[in-house]
Amino acid sequence: MTRILVVDDDAALRDMLALILSGEGYEVTTAGDGVDAVELLACGMRPAVLLLDLMMPEMGGAAVCEWMTAAIPAAERPRVVILSAGVGPTTSLLGADAALAKPYDVDAVLALLRRLTAPVPALPRPMPLLSALSASA
Repeated sequence: MTRILVVDDDAALRDMLALILSGEGYEVTTAGDGVDAVELLACGMRPAVLLLDLMMPEMGGAAVCEWMTAAIPAAERPRVVILSAGVGPTTSLLGADAALAKPYDVDAVLALLRRLTAPVPALPRPMPLLSALSASA
């Protein structure tokens, strides 16, 4: 089951998104602000995707992104989707994989999650050159 961490200070929005994502088969954990999110990540939680609001009290989404860059090795970092009224041209500087402005369409969020968590198809194994040559000799 794919784990998603939803970080938003709007409890109604956070709970609604968690309910919808759980219904779609995702394992959802929520955090009410950046401090809570960092505590979860610092304790070893590694969600596949972090749905992150930018404008929150205590610690905003930009600070969470900066903390992840400094504290979590790149190979272990979750994919980041910014869900915020503050989405603008500088959002890409945060290292986010995608951004949707509030109010957003839940179907758009689900489509992004499917895209970001889709398995990467395996490449076909190349035929070893030496064995192919020696077999024809």
